Amino acid sequence: MIAPAILTLATALISTAYAQDDGLGSRSGAARVDEDQARAAAPIEGTWILTIDRVNEGFSFSALQSFTAGGVTLATGSADRTPPPPISPLYGTWRRIGHNDYSVAICFFVFDSAGNAVAMIKTPETFKMVNRDNLTGSGRGLACDIHGDNCVDINSPITITGKRLVTESRSD
Repeated sequence: MIAPAILTLATALISTAYAQDDGLGSRSGAARVDEDQARAAAPIEGTWILTIDRVNEGFSFSALQSFTAGGVTLATGSADRTPPPPISPLYGTWRRIGHNDYSVAICFFVFDSAGNAVAMIKTPETFKMVNRDNLTGSGRGLACDIHGDNCVDINSPITITGKRLVTESRSD
């Protein structure tokens, strides 16, 4: 008696799953929710290879900056260790402010020769998606106390160009 009941339940579940298929290869239930969330993800999410141009210094360097779901951004740059002083990894937050426009605040600590944090540098940035895999942006540097307060503009504008870091498979 239990076996026929299980078979009936399994058949009903399978029929329901097929009925929910929209014919476009979508899955039903939780899988469909995941697909919808992926489509709703902000286009900036992912990791980007950036060229940062320090306008006033006439100096450019490369950086990696990641944008996660939920508004966290992380970065590191090819010039983070030279010239001294050493700096911490970069952490910050981002939000969408328009269709292809984003506002970012990213910060790092500056250390003295003994390894003590002596300042926090905040860099307000804006980004515009040029297309799915390219963006442009700009920012400016603010020197703050180690708590991120009492900030002063340090006249250090930057321009940014970037390309998305894309995974490659063996067939690529």
